[in-house]
Amino acid sequence: MRLVALVALLVMGGLLGARENARLASQLEAGMQLLYESEGERQPPWSIDSVTLGAPWRERSECAVVHVRRRPDQGPAEENRLCLANDTLYGWDTKASDWIVLRPVGPRMSWTSGPAGGAVVRYETGEAAAETISGRVIPTLQTTVTTADSTGRPKRRLRERYALSLATATGGVFEKPDSSRAGIWLRQRSFELREIRTGAR
Repeated sequence: MRLVALVALLVMGGLLGARENARLASQLEAGMQLLYESEGERQPPWSIDSVTLGAPWRERSECAVVHVRRRPDQGPAEENRLCLANDTLYGWDTKASDWIVLRPVGPRMSWTSGPAGGAVVRYETGEAAAETISGRVIPTLQTTVTTADSTGRPKRRLRERYALSLATATGGVFEKPDSSRAGIWLRQRSFELREIRTGAR
């Protein structure tokens, strides 16, 4: 009985830890760098200037603001205001002065954006998983993002592993449709998060 109870406690602790890690931007911190590779080549590091969790911006939502530099020579860091509600991620649109849906972040969900510039974007999520990067367990969600023109003809596709706790993907593959074979996608390039460095390193 003691062994059963111990196993139950360990399982419950693991589930609670995974749930905590899966919270919006919860694994980001000021001074952190995300180091990506694309086709085996190291990319300029993404630098996190600051992270603020728990901002009371949107009613009944979990919100965060992340200031990130995606290039070393970038001027002021890009500000991303994000809110999570009902497994849907929202972002603040400064032009519209309103919150807009960015993507679904729950398993087995789908969402299609309205035509924007003649394009339609469809998000489809799969099962939740996890991966370890630089000793950190990162919860991820397999997500397919398909862009089509106004007639519904596919133009490009991204299959990625989205990490809500990092507010970005840990890896993915960009594809384009084969013009000579219907339903076939051709790989263009890939990207992978290889290392996470903290400000102390």
